[in-house]
Amino acid sequence: MNFLYCLSAVVLFCGFSSSYEYNPYERPWNEKTISNDKPTDRTDLSKAINCTSGKICEIAVCSIKNASTLPTTVPVRVVTLSGDLELSLSTDQTLLTGLPMQTGLSKLILLYTMNGQRTEIPFMVLVSRSPQHNHQFEIVLEQPNRFKDFQGVDFLKAFAKSLGGPHTSLAMKQYLNNTVILLIYNTSLSSTECQGDDILNMKEKMVYSNGKIKEELVRRLGCKYQIKTIQLKTYDSCFEFFYNYNGRIIEDAIYACIILVGFIVIITMIHGIVVYYIRKTRQVRRMMNFTPIILPPQSVDDDS
Repeated sequence: MNFLYCLSAVVLFCGFSSSYEYNPYERPWNEKTISNDKPTDRTDLSKAINCTSGKICEIAVCSIKNASTLPTTVPVRVVTLSGDLELSLSTDQTLLTGLPMQTGLSKLILLYTMNGQRTEIPFMVLVSRSPQHNHQFEIVLEQPNRFKDFQGVDFLKAFAKSLGGPHTSLAMKQYLNNTVILLIYNTSLSSTECQGDDILNMKEKMVYSNGKIKEELVRRLGCKYQIKTIQLKTYDSCFEFFYNYNGRIIEDAIYACIILVGFIVIITMIHGIVVYYIRKTRQVRRMMNFTPIILPPQSVDDDS
């Protein structure tokens, strides 16, 4: 009876464990974000300025209603009333820049005082979710305590410039886990088909084949941003591409080792045959050059 109970438990355990199937295309934990893109109040979103999470958001001040005639003689502040978006104003007070990390609606105002009169110009920015992507570069920065006030806009622009491309083609996510972890991906590439060659070109500009960061990238970023590691992560359509790509690399390495071993064996055999014939030739020459010593015959009388 105890045996039957044990057998039933084993069968149930096996059935439960086999019900879960590992999905190699499953996205990592940091891609499973939950956000509410729809505002809770009844807001006219047609008046909102659209931006995308993870991408640098640049808003011309002249595109904001009632802000086309901002004064240039007094300072203008940007104040966030609600939402997570933080924007900075350029020195000439013509461009707003920010890097939204959260989706949703943010309400802001342009605030300035002129001739004793306080002026507020309200505007809204709707940050939508970034499109799906099939690759990302996980970048870990050294000395994370230096980046408590990390400027994502400056880094993303500097990083794009170091790769020789526009910052509008890159998107970034940031995580703090005892260090600063940045996830950067190219938004100009297809999310359904894997453009593996373009991704590999990006990787080759960052690291060597052994994973070491290239000196050229370090030099272009400068001492302000010191990178510890860069790793390429792929999933969805790129998972299969790079799985086959890595498989081809392993196969090529195996074939190269087989060819190298075969070459060494052939060289060793040739060397052994040459050494054998050289020794054999020397032995023959020694036998040919050997002069036997002939002793004169001794007579019987001499013995007596």
